[in-house]
Amino acid sequence: MKKRRWIAILFTLLLIWIDQFTKYLFYNQEIWNQLFFLQPLLNDGISRWMSMPMTVILCVSVICVWLFIYLFHKKYLTVLDFTLLMAGTIWNLIDRIRLWWVRDFLSFGSFPVFNIADSFLTCGVARICIREIFHLQKREKNLP
Repeated sequence: MKKRRWIAILFTLLLIWIDQFTKYLFYNQEIWNQLFFLQPLLNDGISRWMSMPMTVILCVSVICVWLFIYLFHKKYLTVLDFTLLMAGTIWNLIDRIRLWWVRDFLSFGSFPVFNIADSFLTCGVARICIREIFHLQKREKNLP
């Protein structure tokens, strides 16, 4: 159990560092001028710029972090699921506490602008959904 926990903590810190490094590159080094798919935006809302009070966003984020820790402890989440969810949630939470907004910069067509932490969250949720769908199909096949 301890090894699993340490692996999760180290991978989470690595992903948080990757997210922070990309934000540093795109905001401090002004790389967005050179790449067509980068569009720096400061997002004070949630998904697709929907407005939400900061206290609600912070409370939901803290509850999610607690929930991820609980699910990981109960072995419902794999190390990779936990790492992706924690890294995405924690870094967006840190951005909100430190800056009062999240720094988004990846823009592809008409899709909303997002950041690496958002990608981590999306991948973590997608992995859980796919696993649950296949698990449900497996259970249904075993029913008489």
